[in-house]
Amino acid sequence: MKSIIGALASFLFTLTSWSQLSGDVVDDKRKMTSDKSFVLEGNHNGKIAFNISVNAKGEISGIKILEGETTIKSTPSKIKARNYVSKFKFEPGTWFPKHHQGKIVITMVEPK
Repeated sequence: MKSIIGALASFLFTLTSWSQLSGDVVDDKRKMTSDKSFVLEGNHNGKIAFNISVNAKGEISGIKILEGETTIKSTPSKIKARNYVSKFKFEPGTWFPKHHQGKIVITMVEPK
């Protein structure tokens, strides 16, 4: 019985770590208003993680690549993903923090 509970707890922990959007924006239930995918076609396969800051208008006002969580080393691919993420929009509101923090993970795939 303990092994089943341990396996379930491990599965739930792993499931939450696969989330594409996390941080305060998710904890405060701020919704994305743009209908963008977290998968982007590019020249490489892998993941690119970003710390983001969202302003009161719901626009992304700051983006920083998290090198330690990124598997793609290509600078042009990182720039392409950064430009893509900069177009994401969130629910506007003055009741959210001035610089609402979050993390977005983009999965880049090569076209077939």
